[in-house]
Amino acid sequence: MEFIADMHTHTLASDHAYSTITENAAAAAKAGLKYLGMTDHCIQMQDSPHLWHFLNMRVIPDMLCGVRIIKGVEADLIGYGGELDLTDDIRRSVEWINVSIHDPCLAPSTEERITDTYLAVVSDPKVCVLAHTDSFGFPYDYDAVTAECKRQNVLIELNVSRLGDPRSVKRLKEYILPACIKNGCGIIVDSDAHFWSRIGAFDRAKELIGEIGFPEELVINADLGRFEKFLSLKGITPVGNN
Repeated sequence: MEFIADMHTHTLASDHAYSTITENAAAAAKAGLKYLGMTDHCIQMQDSPHLWHFLNMRVIPDMLCGVRIIKGVEADLIGYGGELDLTDDIRRSVEWINVSIHDPCLAPSTEERITDTYLAVVSDPKVCVLAHTDSFGFPYDYDAVTAECKRQNVLIELNVSRLGDPRSVKRLKEYILPACIKNGCGIIVDSDAHFWSRIGAFDRAKELIGEIGFPEELVINADLGRFEKFLSLKGITPVGNN
């Protein structure tokens, strides 16, 4: 299984990350990736960059070090109706949206409430991924959400940075990934890298996928054709069309 994209990464624009976009792009090229998502936290997280970070992303070349840079954001859910910490200007400025829950922005709640929150946000046509949905304190109906993600063409993330937590591994192995298999919901493997050396470091995810026999055809960023089809469906220009 060869990965061609890492779509959840941070630059030093997020206060708790330490690399530039150029350093990340060079690391992506070295890892053999074709695509790199630049997805710093949005404006209501404590370490978020200034609004101008997102509004000025057009100055970043589409290609760096031979890698297509997709300008994006890790947006936070801030309301149980699916509200995100996005302004209209940010929404227009970014190509890719990862949706996350962090407890500084949304308090833990019941399974029913978190399920309704996810079901609401995936109806947003610009949302690409539900990121690290294994978070403790935010249970949801895995069957209902993965079925709706399949319908809305939204991916579930397998976040490598969470695989050091046995609770996350248990949720992924026993609940989230089996629900994706049942409903034919695509997943995306991401590093959530906060330093360039973690870009494309997917070995632990490969082991987990192999251990449970997860279908490779549902791993969207493990095949160039599958990934570029997903981009096109989201209105994002693939490398071959630049």
